Amino acid sequence: MNYRPDIDGLRTVAVLPVVFYHAGVVGFPGGFVGVDVFFVISGYLITRIIHDEMLEGRFSILHFYERRARRILPALLTVMAASLAMGWVWLSPANYDALARSAGSVLVFLSNVWFWQNSGGYFDGATDYLPLLHTWSLAVEEQFYILFPLVLLVLVRMGRRATLWVTVALVLGSLVLAAWATPRMPSASFYLLPTRIWELGVGSLLALGLAPGTAPRWLRELVGVLGLAAIVYAVTQYDGATVFPGLAALPPVLGAAALIWIGGAGGSVAGRLLSWQPVVFVGLLSYSLYLWHWPIMAFARNRMMDLHLPAAWQAGTIALSLLLAWASWRYVECPFRAGGARRMSRGTNFAASGAGIVVLGVAAAAIMMTGGVERRFAPNRLALEQALTKQVPHDWSCEGRELRSCVFGNTISGGAPSWAVWGDSHAGMLLPSIGELAGEQNRSVLVATKGGCPPLPGLVRSDMPQSENAACARLNSRMLETLRTDPDIQTVFIAARWPLYVEGTWIASEGKGTVALGPVGEPVTPADNASVVTAALETVVAEILAAGRQVVLLGPVPEMPWDVTARLRASVLFDVALPSDIPDLTAVQLRQERGEAILSSLAHQNDGVIYVPLASVICRPFCSLTDDGLPRYSDNHHLTVNSARHLVTPALRSALLHGN
Repeated sequence: MNYRPDIDGLRTVAVLPVVFYHAGVVGFPGGFVGVDVFFVISGYLITRIIHDEMLEGRFSILHFYERRARRILPALLTVMAASLAMGWVWLSPANYDALARSAGSVLVFLSNVWFWQNSGGYFDGATDYLPLLHTWSLAVEEQFYILFPLVLLVLVRMGRRATLWVTVALVLGSLVLAAWATPRMPSASFYLLPTRIWELGVGSLLALGLAPGTAPRWLRELVGVLGLAAIVYAVTQYDGATVFPGLAALPPVLGAAALIWIGGAGGSVAGRLLSWQPVVFVGLLSYSLYLWHWPIMAFARNRMMDLHLPAAWQAGTIALSLLLAWASWRYVECPFRAGGARRMSRGTNFAASGAGIVVLGVAAAAIMMTGGVERRFAPNRLALEQALTKQVPHDWSCEGRELRSCVFGNTISGGAPSWAVWGDSHAGMLLPSIGELAGEQNRSVLVATKGGCPPLPGLVRSDMPQSENAACARLNSRMLETLRTDPDIQTVFIAARWPLYVEGTWIASEGKGTVALGPVGEPVTPADNASVVTAALETVVAEILAAGRQVVLLGPVPEMPWDVTARLRASVLFDVALPSDIPDLTAVQLRQERGEAILSSLAHQNDGVIYVPLASVICRPFCSLTDDGLPRYSDNHHLTVNSARHLVTPALRSALLHGN
């Protein structure tokens, strides 16, 4: 096909928002949609090329894969090698091991599956530290490139009409699946091919001639403006809280398709803008720029131990990304695409690609087999780092287990539980403390905890998929029914991350949007959270008291502005100075004020309700990071097992003995 400079310009429109979004530049909260623009471009170009070759009887599957290897692998393997080298210098053993495992998945084009299973979700702030996270989109494209040419080979024999309408059905089916799956299983929908095929398929439909080949000038101009506007709208108005991809991906996908169409239907002002030489030049670098920018920014965040890059770091990482992208394009991409690699035989080309994959695969395997190459560090440093790691609790809750089978405390005697613990992961975090007290008093504890689930029946979280809200509803319903009917339970401990639910905002280091709570189907905003939580908690407490139980409301633990264990680990392994901005009780109480007011008011208004504040126990007045050299927190808001027992248990013991 003839060269289309406007498509290289469209690549610029795709890649720059992605780079700015990942750097944290203000004004690009939805920059991640640039990947969707790339998908449309890829679907169009690949389908156009191989479909034309099939019609002319000169398509070769081996030649196609050889071209893909020349296009994709040299720059990708270069960036992966650089990432593994940087990981040796800047990553802890556990994180280096994780990098190697993700690298292995990249080499077999399954990194989207690996990150789906191991990242916790693309918009989870923790993913910003993973140097190869961005390769998920390459895996989606390569999986499409493996499957779609084979499908097209069959369809071409059936004729143009069948080819077109089967592709239409494939696109519509994938779009419907994405619309259904995104609110229910957002991480799977984001990462996996079945819910992304439609985006590449829209480009394929353009290549197959679904849209007319020509159009009046006024229509081209209108469509060009609308196409650019749709992409700009998504880039500037979407954010991490947008239910995405699903139907929300339609504006950037259709916008990209519109711009590709008008470029082949006679041109427009938008097409000339995209064909402007400086815009085209960035587009030529787009693949290398996409490959380099994310590891650079991820390693910067690992080094700084902070999600948010200061303005100077944003500018520096973007500039370095552009410089390496140019060098990679000039000295890696171009030679393999149009230089000496053109003179290589197909066997030599495949052998060179295979050799690069094998070398990196062996390196990744060696890193995994040595536990992230622990010998990089002196034994005394490694021993302390491992001690830090062991302080992270791995079983805070009883998620996935039947309510009755989840019992802690004195379970030897076989007596029915007389205490119950109900709440989210903060309730599960306190199990070591409550379980220890239960054992002292010869009691056992029934537990109903699930991460992210506030103990507030009837409410859903705006930031959680339907499936997770439904799971929370089931847990809360079962627990409430148990408390109504079980005569053995005498005391109910309720704990949750109250500042998050009351204020509706995350702390800055988590890099997330807002959380609104409300009844199913009723529009709410975070500004309503305090009143919604108050009403729901009053109802819960009233029901428990009416059943003759005692209620113990546990106050929120202080939230740290950074991951405590990660900071301590960096100080041990890399001599990174510990932060000086350690909050004190006054700062903590500013965040907790409204939540604590709700809890203490319930205790003062109701006999049988005890309120146990925890912030003043943990911050006296400064919130120390360690107890006897071990971290108090496993991240930025969960106490370690050691801290839960040493700090919370005495406060609970005193409250149960003396009441409010």
